[in-house]
Amino acid sequence: MVGATKKHVDELLKLPAEQRSEAAEALLLSLEQEPESDDQAAVAADWAREIERRVEENAPGVQAETVFTEGRARLQKQS
Repeated sequence: MVGATKKHVDELLKLPAEQRSEAAEALLLSLEQEPESDDQAAVAADWAREIERRVEENAPGVQAETVFTEGRARLQKQS
């Protein structure tokens, strides 16, 4: 890294972990290809919401056996 880039990275590394994570996510999103259509943008937004929901739903503290039991019950209902 050189000059300004190193300066910015050094400043970002001083942030708390959550803020560094948000900055990293913003940078990665800026590198991704823009959706080609409104439909693709809507699908991408739907997936982003679904991912957030799943992360929140499976937050630390939920025991694996509970998750597996609920998953099995859902699969049996679908059959």
